[in-house]
Amino acid sequence: MQTLAIEYLRATAQRFPERVALVDGDRRITFAGLWEQGVALASAILQAGVGGNIPVLLEIPKSIEAVVGLVAVQLTGNIYVPVDLAAPAARRESARLVLGDHGRLGFVQGEFVWDGVGLGPVGKWSGKGLPEAVGRRVAKRNSTDPLYVIFTSGTTGVPKGVTIANASVIDYIDWAVRVYGVTEEDSIASQAPFFFDNSVLDLYLMMARGATLHLLAPMVLMFPATLVEYLRDQEITMLFFVPSLLSNLASLDMLAQYSLPRLNKILFAGEVMPLPTLKYLRRHFPEALLSNLYGPTEITVDAIYWVAGDAASLERLDSVPLGWACENSEILFLDEENRLVAVPDVQAEICVGGVGVGLGYWNNPEKTREVFIQHPGHPAYRDNVYKTGDLGYVSSRDGLIYFNGRKDHQIKHQGYRIELGEIETALLKLPGVHQCCVLYDAERKEIVAWHSPVAGLDARKMQAALRGALPAYMVPRRFVVVEALPLTANGKVDRAGLWTLYQKTHHG
Repeated sequence: MQTLAIEYLRATAQRFPERVALVDGDRRITFAGLWEQGVALASAILQAGVGGNIPVLLEIPKSIEAVVGLVAVQLTGNIYVPVDLAAPAARRESARLVLGDHGRLGFVQGEFVWDGVGLGPVGKWSGKGLPEAVGRRVAKRNSTDPLYVIFTSGTTGVPKGVTIANASVIDYIDWAVRVYGVTEEDSIASQAPFFFDNSVLDLYLMMARGATLHLLAPMVLMFPATLVEYLRDQEITMLFFVPSLLSNLASLDMLAQYSLPRLNKILFAGEVMPLPTLKYLRRHFPEALLSNLYGPTEITVDAIYWVAGDAASLERLDSVPLGWACENSEILFLDEENRLVAVPDVQAEICVGGVGVGLGYWNNPEKTREVFIQHPGHPAYRDNVYKTGDLGYVSSRDGLIYFNGRKDHQIKHQGYRIELGEIETALLKLPGVHQCCVLYDAERKEIVAWHSPVAGLDARKMQAALRGALPAYMVPRRFVVVEALPLTANGKVDRAGLWTLYQKTHHG
């Protein structure tokens, strides 16, 4: 029985040593090469006297070197922490060990730094099996030990290090392999940066199945035509993108200009998928597997999934469902008093239980206790569930789970408590709306909606259409048309950036 996530790579390097594991621009590395360089780097780290079970910061841009780094960290018996190079210093305070690419090996301000990772090969391990020191460290680890820490600020702006165990990733990846049928013949396009948990699916499907993982450069993702050309030229078969990127392709009708005959698995998560975008994808990929996934960083990537049907079935939808619980995940709905809500169509907070729930926030027991709570239905033994802060319900119509906004996106307007996510859901039901974002201007007491261009729909017609789905007090006062909404480094809609731009324009 598998104990550690790194065992995926070891087995695959033995099965497919000469297959290409990673494509990074013009560079490639085989599974054997990835394993050997990871072992060599791990050996160098251990020779420097580094201890075990400590967080190791990966201050390396998304690259082959970064993957070598996270492999090496696991082989030293430690916990890898991928960070955004532009992240605040607070996110670095939890780590005593740093992997960077500054060009030398030594101690910097009390932290061990292995440099040179990005400047050339770190060498090869030519022996059979693992070096003795590396083998001892790996043997000490067990499935409940932390594998990685990924930082999330949520709505507080205070970074929290979400800690995920090896067992959780193994369970998730084994489930994904069964559901999505990934094999060594797949070529996966990796959009998510490594400090975004969507990357976990890409990385470990590659390691587990021998698929080739393409590390998409920021410049490729920035320009839709360049992205689609890459997917075509590299014969990509699978991608796991945030909906905003797919909505950009739909808004620009890029798939009418380019054919992607090899692409047969399109997964998306991280935001609400607009129904018009999903219909667009189905028109252009009638036989492809299209799947919506849902899960906060505090669990292991995803806990709910849904596989889209044919074009006719999509016409019967009002919005894209989250779906059903993944295997070994439990979805609960809790009210404000943490009591179970089991009535269909009643909105409550989405909470997640099961093996995928994180271990909590690294060195932050107070914040951990706030949102990782005892399962209200299992008082006799310890069983954590995570309170997501997302609102949703189970539909009596089809038994599926639907998203309905966030608790922290609630506003008070004209005496009413309003979920901005509910307005966004209504907007995304309008024909042709592929992207939208709704924010509240408290100073002017106005609800403001940004949306992608729609032929024949001006602000007045948009308001009229929304009055058929929303109470009058929820209909936005102001509409702003944008070719594309600004995105964060993760590829999600940059709400903070949008609000800053709005303030400069309307409050300057």
